[in-house]
Amino acid sequence: MRAKFFGTLLVFGIITGTAHASSKLEITDPRAAKIEDIVKLPIKEVRAVQSDGQIMFLSENGRFVISGQIYDLWSKKPLNTMSQMRDAAERIHFKSMGMDVDTLNTISVGRGDKEDVVFVDPLCTVCHKLMDESTSLVDEYTFKFVVIPALGAESNRLAKGLFCAKDKTNALDAFMNNTLASLPSKKTCDLGQYDQTLLAAHLIGIEGVPFVVAQDGRVSKGRPKNLKSWLESAE
Repeated sequence: MRAKFFGTLLVFGIITGTAHASSKLEITDPRAAKIEDIVKLPIKEVRAVQSDGQIMFLSENGRFVISGQIYDLWSKKPLNTMSQMRDAAERIHFKSMGMDVDTLNTISVGRGDKEDVVFVDPLCTVCHKLMDESTSLVDEYTFKFVVIPALGAESNRLAKGLFCAKDKTNALDAFMNNTLASLPSKKTCDLGQYDQTLLAAHLIGIEGVPFVVAQDGRVSKGRPKNLKSWLESAE
């Protein structure tokens, strides 16, 4: 179960209006700097198809077939095999993307070597249950809870309040006890990295919370039935 993410329009505004985007989220291939023309093709989805040892790319309706090399701007490398393409399509690797999750609107919990990232909303009850479940796993795992406004204006106010909190020592308790609004705020708060948090959620394509990314890049769109078992199933 997961709550739907209604922050997309807000994120679009950030994409077009934020001029001070962090280089840590930069995914533009420098070779594209001399673009002379762009045409938006009517392609909703593209599938990689391997036939007779050759990889081609097929549009959802079968109208367009593309041959040649595909380049992953997130990992900054070409994808030459079906396994590489499957990994790019199904997994998220923050380090290869150059995305430092700690710079986002993040609450870190745990001391384990295995790091997992979870996008949550302050008003999401399922998120609260997942976070409560994670407390029994903190010796083996470190959880990075990235707080985003998935459920509207009130969520945005609370998430922003967390980002601008003067002291985040008790941030997890405030989140779990629904008292984020009581956290004292800084006198001045630069919202640049809060904006980057929303941009990151949009780039990843998050449509609902909780959105869990395991240490091996596997994704759960919603709360796993058993968090421990799901995390331990890493390949």
